[in-house]
Amino acid sequence: MENGPWAAGGAISEPELVVSGPVAPANRPELLPASQRRRPLGALLVGAVAASAVWGAGLYAFGAQGPDLRGYRVSDRLCSLLTLPNLATVLDRGSRWESTESRHAAEDTADCAGQLERKEGSERAATLTASVVLHKRTSPAEEFDAARATAAERIPGRAEVRTVTGLGDRAYTVVHGRTTEVHVLDGDAEFALSVRLQAASGRVTAERLRPLAAGDVEALMRRLDGGTP
Repeated sequence: MENGPWAAGGAISEPELVVSGPVAPANRPELLPASQRRRPLGALLVGAVAASAVWGAGLYAFGAQGPDLRGYRVSDRLCSLLTLPNLATVLDRGSRWESTESRHAAEDTADCAGQLERKEGSERAATLTASVVLHKRTSPAEEFDAARATAAERIPGRAEVRTVTGLGDRAYTVVHGRTTEVHVLDGDAEFALSVRLQAASGRVTAERLRPLAAGDVEALMRRLDGGTP
């Protein structure tokens, strides 16, 4: 947990077979519907071996390649690594920030949540959330593309979705209402940042924050892969 300005973050049995419909004599299997006749054991074994070979080949290929994490890592101090050099030109960093981290065989995650204040005072101007997900078992590419393609349909009201070039492998921003979102996929590492403005935030608008938030995600990515921000 982070508090204070710029502080560091915190034996199943087999089911019984039940067949409905008329029962044919056990010695007259030809009277059974085709769908209920038993296949020869040899055919079943051949099919199972073939399916197993295909599935095993797929797993072997995936395991040999492994996840493409581009050297990124998660941190329990994500808020401290999120320096916000671009957003800081229009909003000040508040005093309450919290970082969390989790690790799992399938994915590692890090999250940050905090407040931004107006330049002309200590009044809260926005809430910010950021996340990093390192996918270690399955590729997130298809889900990422689907989320981008359907963003305008899933978000209530009017949502402006724009593709961002030169940021990770693929990236897009979404502006809806008083919220600005940035989503980036780089290899099998996924980044997201969201800024939601309060009702009164001076001249700062969600549209104005779009390029600033994207720039700050890029700066965070450089820090998390060990580069110089």
